[in-house]
Amino acid sequence: MSLFKYNNLKQKEAASILQDAYKQGDEKQIQEAWEGFHQSIVDTITSDYAEISQSQDKTILAQRGYRQLTNKEEKWYQSFIEAAKSKNPKQAFTDLASQPDGAMPETIIQDVFRDLVDEHPLLQKINFTYAGYSTKWILNDHTVDLAVWGEITDEVTKEITSAFKVVDLTLNKLSAFACIALDMLELGPTYLDAYIRAILKDAILGGLEKGIVNGTGKNEPIGLIRDIHKGVSVTEGAYPKKSAIKVKSFMPKEYGTLLANLVVSENGRKRKFDKVLLISNLTDYLTKVMPATTVLSVTGGFVNNLFPFPTDTVVSNELETGQAIICLPEEYFMAISGAKEGVITYSDEFKFLEDKRYFKIKTHGTGKAFDNTVAILIDISELQEAYVTVLNKQEATA
Repeated sequence: MSLFKYNNLKQKEAASILQDAYKQGDEKQIQEAWEGFHQSIVDTITSDYAEISQSQDKTILAQRGYRQLTNKEEKWYQSFIEAAKSKNPKQAFTDLASQPDGAMPETIIQDVFRDLVDEHPLLQKINFTYAGYSTKWILNDHTVDLAVWGEITDEVTKEITSAFKVVDLTLNKLSAFACIALDMLELGPTYLDAYIRAILKDAILGGLEKGIVNGTGKNEPIGLIRDIHKGVSVTEGAYPKKSAIKVKSFMPKEYGTLLANLVVSENGRKRKFDKVLLISNLTDYLTKVMPATTVLSVTGGFVNNLFPFPTDTVVSNELETGQAIICLPEEYFMAISGAKEGVITYSDEFKFLEDKRYFKIKTHGTGKAFDNTVAILIDISELQEAYVTVLNKQEATA
């Protein structure tokens, strides 16, 4: 059980409003949604504190999603609380970051990313990596086989070496602001941990799915929807959208022809895959994809998710109505790392209210498909319903 699942109705509503605000892209609306979301978490945690602190029952803490902190985590939170209470918090956080153990313990962030992946199907499918505090990541770009029979020559060594790319994780920064009510600091490390993990999760999630699906590549990941073929024209750092392939049926011949676009990489190498992923928004899934993959069986019940080739489906409302993506999700690389100077830093970009202080949450990362053949954009605006085909043998013989 996790606080992230928003068992509280107020938290569910606040989280939904926050996600809608991100989609609209209005900064004022996002700020108001964040404040409402923060307050919903504060209300839940302070209510739990008032109830549980009287009984001191750690079993209830665990049942409600509060973690048992390690010694290192508890020590860091105590230092965080002292810095946040300081009369000069900016200097206090600078001093904290300069200490050997001043960085937020990676176990806190690892737990956040574990919850993110567990709760969001798209992140379960793609090649998603948490890189700790690394700023570089070595990536095999799949251009050559890494095992080579025969003598080791300079040419073979050079070929193998060229198959690796060093990815800079600091190219793109994902940041958000968090306000912490000073009263929250009095609740202690366990409750502050629950609050910070909830805020971290939604700060990251707010931009993560958008980057994976629809990111332009300009100060953000390159989404699966983008055209990244060699020599593509990039306008001011932004990649263009792929040309959509119109699909009217998921019948075997049409679907097989469609998936054949994923077989050969840009380097001419043939891939092997036994499953693909289809991503669409919820409206299109309910009105297009579901009717096209559901039939009435002879027993009188409906059988759904019927594709000629094994296909998983995931809903993402980052896609426009009438469009969907079919891809090889394991061929999309997404890495996120913590900022070396601190995941949570003091911010003076807001005027502080009497009982609140604002902090900046900051992570680095990048994402991109291995090449342009990893994903195809399809137009499903005219996708037809599924139907059962019956062969009349007499007519066929004639």
